[in-house]
Amino acid sequence: MSATPPSSLERLLRVIDLFTPEQPQWTADRIGEVMAVSRATQYRYIKNLMNAGLLAPAGDGRYRLGPRFVVLDRQIRLSDPLSRHGPAVMQRACAELGSAQLLCTHFADEVLCIHQERVDPRIRSSMERGRPFPMFRGSPSRAILAWLPESRLRNLMLLHAHEIREAGLGENWTEFRQKLKTIRNQGHYIGLGEIDADLMGIGVPILRAGGEVEGSLTTIMPLRRVSDAELAQVIRVTRAAAAEIAQQSGAANA
Repeated sequence: MSATPPSSLERLLRVIDLFTPEQPQWTADRIGEVMAVSRATQYRYIKNLMNAGLLAPAGDGRYRLGPRFVVLDRQIRLSDPLSRHGPAVMQRACAELGSAQLLCTHFADEVLCIHQERVDPRIRSSMERGRPFPMFRGSPSRAILAWLPESRLRNLMLLHAHEIREAGLGENWTEFRQKLKTIRNQGHYIGLGEIDADLMGIGVPILRAGGEVEGSLTTIMPLRRVSDAELAQVIRVTRAAAAEIAQQSGAANA
């Protein structure tokens, strides 16, 4: 049975995905070559994206991402419940703990930081706003992964078995499911240098009223030996902040 051909929207999104920090500018011919489309089709893609403000000319026959993304980013900051309610809660939690926090959401098979808060300027995570990370490593990711529905986890195992094994999450479905069950039973995940070698993170899920995972909140601090009492306080404050964000975000959607 043949695969369903990609829709016009999917093809346009693939063009946008070509633009990265490592390669922020593309020529029309290079886009056509990578997309394996005709010259007429490549220029139609570019014209449509430019008309929507999603691409802009960069000079010398090159193109870059367009100003529409700035408009969309502002709209997300103002309208997304996590972005609206998370920062104020995080400010209070970070002030209490003297540390930093990451607020993350997820899409497809990736985790995305949408806000980073810190009171100690020396604590800086590489999980910057808008930078996607894989689903299988680090406290922000695993605090989401462990609460995904089983059907989604099965698909992840089918598609990413190698990455899951590399991340130490199990050699097969049974081991993978058991490791995630252990994290759920704990209610949090502690990662030691999994994303940034000099940082540790305590991540908890942000859950909707029905139990679906919306995102994660992670307290990050320098990697060091932490007493049981300090760890218990970090877990308590992080869980309370995540619950407050979930409650406020849910109220905003009611």
